[in-house]
Amino acid sequence: MDLDIDAMAFGGSGIGRYEGMTVFVEGTVPGDKVQASFTRIKKKFGEAKLVKIIKTSPDRVTARCPYSGVCGGCHFQYLKYEKQLEIKHQHTIDALERIGKFANPPVAEIIACDDPFYYRNKMEFSFGYDGGMNFALGFHIPGRRFDILDVKECYLESEFSVKILNKTREFALAKKWLPRKYGPDDSSEISGFLKSLFVREGKRTGEVMVNVLTSVQVPENFKKEMEELANELLKLEDKKMKIVSIYWSRKIAKRGQVTKIEEDLIYGKATFEEKMILANGDELTFEILPQAFFQVNTLQAEKLYMEVVKLVEDGGHKIAFDLFCGTGTIGLFLAKHVENVIGVEVNPDSVKMALENARKNKIFNIDFFTGDVADVLKKIKQTPSLVLVDPPRAGLSQKMIERMADLKARKIIYVSCNPATLARDCEYLGKFGYKIKSVQPVDMFPHSYHVENVCLLER
Repeated sequence: MDLDIDAMAFGGSGIGRYEGMTVFVEGTVPGDKVQASFTRIKKKFGEAKLVKIIKTSPDRVTARCPYSGVCGGCHFQYLKYEKQLEIKHQHTIDALERIGKFANPPVAEIIACDDPFYYRNKMEFSFGYDGGMNFALGFHIPGRRFDILDVKECYLESEFSVKILNKTREFALAKKWLPRKYGPDDSSEISGFLKSLFVREGKRTGEVMVNVLTSVQVPENFKKEMEELANELLKLEDKKMKIVSIYWSRKIAKRGQVTKIEEDLIYGKATFEEKMILANGDELTFEILPQAFFQVNTLQAEKLYMEVVKLVEDGGHKIAFDLFCGTGTIGLFLAKHVENVIGVEVNPDSVKMALENARKNKIFNIDFFTGDVADVLKKIKQTPSLVLVDPPRAGLSQKMIERMADLKARKIIYVSCNPATLARDCEYLGKFGYKIKSVQPVDMFPHSYHVENVCLLER
């Protein structure tokens, strides 16, 4: 069938119409005229694969990366960046209107990323096989659970990270290291030990951490060979970046038991350092461990946090709650603008890191509680005038929203990475007297369909 693509769905597929039916076609952009073939037909919509482009959209561009459209990491690289921003802005509006049932939601223009390439500070490259028996180090191929696309260049983190990637592959092949391989039922590991290569960077500091993750069963001399790999990696040169930490980590996963990570520091210091500097001059320094969460786009996270701070400055807030606070990044910035911050997080390692970051930055008006957020809220006696919430993509449960509503805070700042769950949760918060005052989209992940939003609700 021939289709005119006139819109784009949140998941990244182009949308066309065929005999009154909505059809989703991957790899297409608004303005394309394409020939497509149905792969799935339901009552109200269909899914189709792209056969060929009959007429190219004026917004389509040549992707910079040769793997674009194959590895799944950059869905939109073939789309002009200005158009990507337009689509993400519209996705936020559409979600609030259709799911949240908000008429004319107050959505500001999206904040763009200054450089839509080399913006990530963390990458995970997977070891595996390319669908046959050829060694591969790169990314999981979409739709093929265990097959890895062997990549030799990537424009998401840095040129230095690609040097580390290629040197690690070269070394692993020379030492005949084996990636993990699964049995015929695709569930049990039957051989191999290599799992992932992590490269983390301080965009503000230039410090780099490398971490090779394996299973527990490794060759007898593997630690010695890891030390040899470390020596090879340390020979790599870069004008801005320097490796300060190299780890060998082992994942211990057994049925019915909590997964554990064992770590050996092969070279350097235990953490790498990153800084964040906001436009108003607020500055913080963070020490980051291998497993610690940190926003993966440092420079864009600074813009996002600045939007949060703008909503708090001169607000006269005495107590602010930072829920799902992770390592306390946003809360530590908030602490400079309110009398006291209380952070709540379920992950004890994140809380440990949050306390360390508070100490390092000499911020003493912030406290942290560990545990299920909804349950911990019942035990805290203080009453906040401001609640900041930054939940996972799944958003908030009704129980969590009801707990928040019981606090009767004057303002709620909802930081969301999913417009659909943001819209759903804001609608439910409306039942407790909260109204949306502003929504600020921020493009944290160029070339993907993801969009972050800072939403202010007032009671």
